Amino acid sequence: MTPRYQAQFAKPVVNQLIAILQRDQQAALDIVNAARPSDRALKPFAAFYKEAAPIQNWPALVLVAQENTFDPSSDPELRTQSLRCFCALAVTASDPEWLAEDAMDYLRLVDMVLTSVPLANFYQPLAINHRTLPGGATSGLDATTCKILDLRILRHDLGAVVGRRGGTLARGPQIEFVVELEER
Repeated sequence: MTPRYQAQFAKPVVNQLIAILQRDQQAALDIVNAARPSDRALKPFAAFYKEAAPIQNWPALVLVAQENTFDPSSDPELRTQSLRCFCALAVTASDPEWLAEDAMDYLRLVDMVLTSVPLANFYQPLAINHRTLPGGATSGLDATTCKILDLRILRHDLGAVVGRRGGTLARGPQIEFVVELEER
């Protein structure tokens, strides 16, 4: 069979997003932590997931590709699509006031990375630490078959506070965003 399109859909975009978040989180942490008390500095994400699952290492980031919608009026040689994703952040603290502060600052950190990344970075091979990519690198998107048009934040959700065993509190703030792209 000869496929009509070479489209890869969500998978390589999600891998690039995780690699970008891993690479750029420290620079964003430096900015966010500059406005926090030194004894309350946020830590880098200890784990990155592609699906919601029990969290073992905190704080953690879960990047889920939620939906891919296609534009029926696009050029028949292209698949113009909107990939809707959300990043859920797993944050813990024993003080509810600091938990709220941490949740807002982690949201700011992720928003900062997503809105600051040059779209050209999606085409570059990037280092990634994820068990689904044992080689430790992404291949980057193929510019001859894929074009990233835009990345927009749609909303922030601070998430509900829940109690954890041992008396700590947890919160799962989320950022919903969309990546607009075309594939041949």
